Amino acid sequence: MHSIDEIDRKILNKLLDNSRLSYRKIAEDLEVSETTVFLRVKKLIERGVIKRFTVELSPEHVGKSLTAFILIKTEPQKFVQVLDKIKDLEDVYEVFDVTGNYYAIVKIRTSSREKLAEIIDEISMIDGVSSTETAVVLRKIKEDFRIKV
Repeated sequence: MHSIDEIDRKILNKLLDNSRLSYRKIAEDLEVSETTVFLRVKKLIERGVIKRFTVELSPEHVGKSLTAFILIKTEPQKFVQVLDKIKDLEDVYEVFDVTGNYYAIVKIRTSSREKLAEIIDEISMIDGVSSTETAVVLRKIKEDFRIKV
């Protein structure tokens, strides 16, 4: 793993707060040259520290106001095939291979309880799924996709 120095950290934190900031503005804020910011961002991208620049949408404003987590048990020999099918389903946003009583946890964002029921049915019908348990999110207390550096 390559080390990230203090200037890299400051650049990353600026971009995490607003990925549309210009290199010029970041350079002014950090009291370094614009070229320094450009070259460091380029290296952070090349090293895989920065995976991509993106926009964070409000799920409620784009018709995905219902969030749920589905805990899944599978037949061990079919685990990989099950996850391969689940990851491609519509409204599945995250799939985690986990330890504990369940084999995987899936994060769903969808438009309604009816649509969630269809997704649960679809997952339950995948060959190798032995059981599921669903938790519907009632309130979002904290959600932050930014990794602090």
